[in-house]
Amino acid sequence: MKKSYCKKMMMLIWFVSLVLPFHMLASDSLSMSADQQILLNTYVEKSKVPLNGNVILHIEVSWPGKLNRYQIEPVSQPILTNLLLEGSGSENRLLTLEDGSLKAIKAITYRFRPLEMGMAYIDGIVIRYSERETGDEENLSSQRIMIEILESLPERSSNRFQAVIYIVLFIIFFGITTYFILKYFQKKKQVRQNGNSEISLAESYLNKLTQEVDPRGTNLSEMIIRLSKILRDYLDQDFKIPAKELSTEEIVSSLKNIDLEDVDLENLAAVFEKLDLIKFSGRTVDPAEFTNIYGAIENFLIKRKQQYDSEKASAKEE
Repeated sequence: MKKSYCKKMMMLIWFVSLVLPFHMLASDSLSMSADQQILLNTYVEKSKVPLNGNVILHIEVSWPGKLNRYQIEPVSQPILTNLLLEGSGSENRLLTLEDGSLKAIKAITYRFRPLEMGMAYIDGIVIRYSERETGDEENLSSQRIMIEILESLPERSSNRFQAVIYIVLFIIFFGITTYFILKYFQKKKQVRQNGNSEISLAESYLNKLTQEVDPRGTNLSEMIIRLSKILRDYLDQDFKIPAKELSTEEIVSSLKNIDLEDVDLENLAAVFEKLDLIKFSGRTVDPAEFTNIYGAIENFLIKRKQQYDSEKASAKEE
């Protein structure tokens, strides 16, 4: 009888020792100090996390009374398996319970990124603390936590957002390209229609601008060189200024002696300064800056053409 009873007790002890550790691994970790005044609670938000998700670990140390009752030593980073620390944060809270007593909580949160599918582990954490009044020092420790890392979930919302961005960028690019193409062919058509008629010097350089400078060109540095050459050639032909050989300051100084409106003089000075800046800095030409320079030269030639046409019409009437 005694042998049978002893045998049953041995089997019960073996069963408890085998099952209890596994139960503690799967559960949240709780630890209480010897005087049952301060409590440690560690847990993860989810025990099963996809590979492209995050493991969130919460550490909470709580005790009755005010926040300054205990001094909590800095907590070192947990020892990890198949996880990588991405961020952490902490906060202190003071709660008032229904009976009017206070409860202090120090909370620490860690965010980990899984490295590969399978099992991941967070080893037990040791919290060292001391009571300020007595100076007594104690430790709290948690159990090892186990997390299962599953296959990555499809990131549908992110992919849709990226697709929308690409579509919007494509529409903008298509619209800008279409605008310059239409403008380019309109100018070429106008040149063909007026090919046999007498045109002004400004109009001929407008045609040259259309034919030699392609706003759609990918090599904007080359297009800038062509713009500068066309402008200098025109000033040389129309105002008899040797612009090819002069510096920007000399060109601007010569233009001041010509009957030009102040607005035109300021615009031309700004264009030459930008051309010099691009030339001597050697930097890549910004598309917006190229469009600005192109438009300034084009508007100047158009204005000169209109002045010529107006003077020609007045001469015919006389």
